[in-house]
Amino acid sequence: MPDFILSQILVTVTLIIECCAMQLKNKNYILAALSVSCFFNGLHYLLLEQPTAGYIFLFSSIRFLISIKWKFQWISIVALCVSLIITISTYTGLLSMVGFVATVFITVGSFSNNDKFLRLMMILGGSLWLLHNFLLWTPVGILVEVIFVSSSFIGYYRYYIIKQSVKT
Repeated sequence: MPDFILSQILVTVTLIIECCAMQLKNKNYILAALSVSCFFNGLHYLLLEQPTAGYIFLFSSIRFLISIKWKFQWISIVALCVSLIITISTYTGLLSMVGFVATVFITVGSFSNNDKFLRLMMILGGSLWLLHNFLLWTPVGILVEVIFVSSSFIGYYRYYIIKQSVKT
């Protein structure tokens, strides 16, 4: 089986998980689902010969699990440093930079105790991963990020915009 086809199959698993993840209310469930989806997404990028994105996503799988238990800002800083080291050591150009900046938003959000802030950071980071996937041209990867960003926005809308308008 060609690597491209296998990569699209693996990222389809990511797609299925992320369709549901951002509709969950419990932040820890969101982070656990994102951990699993990152694992499959990382393998997808490695098959597409994108080591920066691949290793960042594999590391993100671990980072999301850590952020469920511990919200210390120093862990967030360590995670950002690890992502920076991954980016520098696997640098391939513009895609590496876009992926790193996207990871900064998502890392900062995942270590926040504020669900609303988490969702906003996921929208920003997911939008940059969407740009990354367009530049790379990974069709299912593009669909993953379109659904992830849309789902994140819908979850944000449901939990924060509608509920706020009902209160007023």
